[in-house]
Amino acid sequence: MSLYLRIKKETRVKIAIAYISSVLLLSCLGTMPVLAQEKPTEKADTTKTRNLEGVVVMGSRTARPVKLSPITTRVLSGKGMVESGYSDFQQALQHETPGLSIQKVTFGSEINLDGLDARHVLFLTDGERMTGDMAGNLDYERFNLHAIDRVEIVKGASSTLYGSRASGAVINIITKKTNEPFAFDAGVRWGQMNERNFKNPKKKDFIYMFEKNADRPNVQGWLSAGFKKGAFTSQTDAWYSESDAFYLYQDKNDRKVYTKEANPFLEKDIVLESSFPRPPMGIEGREHLIASQKLYFEPSKHFKAQVYGSMFFINQYDLVQDLVLTQGRDYTWGMKMSYSLKNWLTLTASLHNDYYDRFKRHERRDERKLVYHSRIFQPRLTLTSNYFQGHAIVMGLEYCGDQLTSDRFVNHKMTSRTLNETEFYVQDDWTASDHWMLSSGVRTNFSRAFGFMYMPKIAAKYSPDEHWAVRANYSMGYRSPSIKELFFNWDHLGMFMIKGNEFLKPEKNNYVSTGVEYSDQRFFFNGTLYGNFFRDKIEGVWRIYDMQYNFEYVNLSNQTIAGIDLLGRWTPKKWLTLNASYSYVYVSKEKGLRINTTSPHAATAGIKYSYNKKNYRLDAYVNAQIMGEKQYDVQDRVYVEKDARSYDAYFRCTLPSYMLCNLNVAQTYKERFRLSLGVDNIFNYKPKTLGSGLTAFSVPATAGARVYVQFEYKI
Repeated sequence: MSLYLRIKKETRVKIAIAYISSVLLLSCLGTMPVLAQEKPTEKADTTKTRNLEGVVVMGSRTARPVKLSPITTRVLSGKGMVESGYSDFQQALQHETPGLSIQKVTFGSEINLDGLDARHVLFLTDGERMTGDMAGNLDYERFNLHAIDRVEIVKGASSTLYGSRASGAVINIITKKTNEPFAFDAGVRWGQMNERNFKNPKKKDFIYMFEKNADRPNVQGWLSAGFKKGAFTSQTDAWYSESDAFYLYQDKNDRKVYTKEANPFLEKDIVLESSFPRPPMGIEGREHLIASQKLYFEPSKHFKAQVYGSMFFINQYDLVQDLVLTQGRDYTWGMKMSYSLKNWLTLTASLHNDYYDRFKRHERRDERKLVYHSRIFQPRLTLTSNYFQGHAIVMGLEYCGDQLTSDRFVNHKMTSRTLNETEFYVQDDWTASDHWMLSSGVRTNFSRAFGFMYMPKIAAKYSPDEHWAVRANYSMGYRSPSIKELFFNWDHLGMFMIKGNEFLKPEKNNYVSTGVEYSDQRFFFNGTLYGNFFRDKIEGVWRIYDMQYNFEYVNLSNQTIAGIDLLGRWTPKKWLTLNASYSYVYVSKEKGLRINTTSPHAATAGIKYSYNKKNYRLDAYVNAQIMGEKQYDVQDRVYVEKDARSYDAYFRCTLPSYMLCNLNVAQTYKERFRLSLGVDNIFNYKPKTLGSGLTAFSVPATAGARVYVQFEYKI
């Protein structure tokens, strides 16, 4: 056995941290005097938490620099996220967005942003919707981090422009498009395994494929190539990644605290504690491949055309020895054409299709069973005009056809259900003066299922000078019930039922916010105070009977979500950048119960150090995500001996605060070769409270501190 294999994982992590720290310290000590004398060959990268003045944002569907937008828009640089050493889009989004977390739950990954789950956060790729979600959560591996140009994040209700599911936030991933005659980027990444589950599996083993898949290496490889010749542009991107499965362990037995506050029939708080340890929680390993192709034809400044397509395949390897694994695949294709008449107007027609399939596949035989098939069909016609001085007008007509085929409906046969919506929207951004900008708009929606609805919005921005900006915004959002929320009727292995509700009404919300922003060459600050007021909010609740657990969807009465976001960046020296953000959110109780699983306090922080000289650059990054303690009530059933009967009850779940901190040191040679060495989760945090009874809590899926090495080559 090699020396490397004899060293414990914790020791290897410490050696890597010591090495990185030594490189960073020696670089700082050796270059500080030089930095005072020589000029860096390039400016410090401050793309991570600033208003990118050179970036054109389409968050309002009208192209404009971020600083001039009446709507507060956060922009993340794709290049900045890759250079920070993030392994994937999920990790980057959590560390760069205040109030956002992606955690492990029983069905996969769950996103939460400012007190709202994935059903209220609309993900777009180049402005187009995606399908294939589970409880609103997509396969987030579909976002190729190395193909991203930038990410635009607009918090608050954006239903006026983007329709249903945009009641909480819109996250628009803008992919790369080369402007060079030829551009090429390729890289590989190796990461330390999470956990070795099986030693030396042999092909003669009956569960050989299970053993092999559970211990796949943590490796990634990607390729990006583009060229531009005359009117034609091509962009090709591909990414392959795999990771191993591992267990999380709870350090104490299950414990339930039934408070008198949540259970009025109790005379005092009671505590029940299990006599047996909780089984470990298995975190599945994954293997996936995504490839995309985009072709552009732009013969003149008046006419542009684009065709695109992508494919995605994923295998999920759990730690249950049932000879079955989960597979997913997705295909998208579409086209866009736009024609501009002088500077008066631009007419754009587009067609977008997305097909997603999920399967259960046998590990030993070439057999698989379709779980569900979903499809989105969305044609759109958009007109933008700057004909009237000071006015940027956009109007559009679109149709969205959503289809789901599954045997998890009431008849338990493969059946297709559809929801179709026709929508019209109009918005005007009016630059009234050098100091004032006003934006107003309305969207109408019609469907056979829910009839006619409308959603207005109005926003204003006041800029007394080039450094300060004050914004105020009101908008109405809505979310139609999904097909699953309406029609699902599924028995989950006899443990519980998931039941839809055909009588659900669309939920609506009124969103208001006000914020102030300051920016100069070295300092940036943004503070936003907001309130989101829901009515008829759709939530899944447990209906617990003596012999059956049902998860059912209902319209709640009202819910209020309010909070504050603070974001700052300071560049005291050209070689040093500091970033920090803080988010506080308040979620109202439902009949005295804390149902929402959000942590009220969240923060992010980052430090970047750069040293530049001819044909060489050294970058060091430290990024941290901090989530505060959270408490919420989980529905259960408890037997009271005094009354000789059982009651519907709620026990209080308390999850402690935690911090995930990453370190990355990268060396770049001649702007072509980049070598990175880093440690994810350098303080070795592991969640210790995983659940109680049948309830699994939402926790970060991390196995502790892990080392990685990454190499990238560019032309």
